[in-house]
Amino acid sequence: MIRQPGKKQKIWLVFYTTPRAEKKCELRIDERGIDVLLPKRIVIRQWKDRKKKVIEPLFPNYIFAHVDEGDRLRVLQTDGIVRTVSFGKNFAEISNEEIENIKISQNDPSRLEPFYGPLPARGEKVIIEEGPMRGLQGEIISHRGKTHVVIAVESIRQYVRVNIPASWVRVLPTASMKTT
Repeated sequence: MIRQPGKKQKIWLVFYTTPRAEKKCELRIDERGIDVLLPKRIVIRQWKDRKKKVIEPLFPNYIFAHVDEGDRLRVLQTDGIVRTVSFGKNFAEISNEEIENIKISQNDPSRLEPFYGPLPARGEKVIIEEGPMRGLQGEIISHRGKTHVVIAVESIRQYVRVNIPASWVRVLPTASMKTT
């Protein structure tokens, strides 16, 4: 993306938080009037005496904010924010398409899980046509008879696996797939 000097163009950047501070940072940044996105997932935690559904960050220690340079500096002044994530000299910028895919995935966070293994072999590009994640685009893989769609968040080199029924997806022609 080319930016013109003097223009306050907002972009989605990635910020690194202190451990277990993501939710507090989300609230603090939102209170400053800055668009913020903290993708979450629902997991079941087991204690000795009970099981409980817990909402936790999908990408631990990462939070996304829609900022210009002034807002970026204000985010960095927020308690719990460590730094702007960068690779080399460039900030980790997230495309609007990636943000839209993440937002769609938040319609059913119980189906999400981080994908830490090596990226699966390139498969067919698909769009989810049914269910709460309708419109989400990704790449299909199968694992132990279940269908999963992998969403790439390239700017932070992270992947999310979405568990869905195979009947919910439609294969896309290669040229029509949005960049994820």
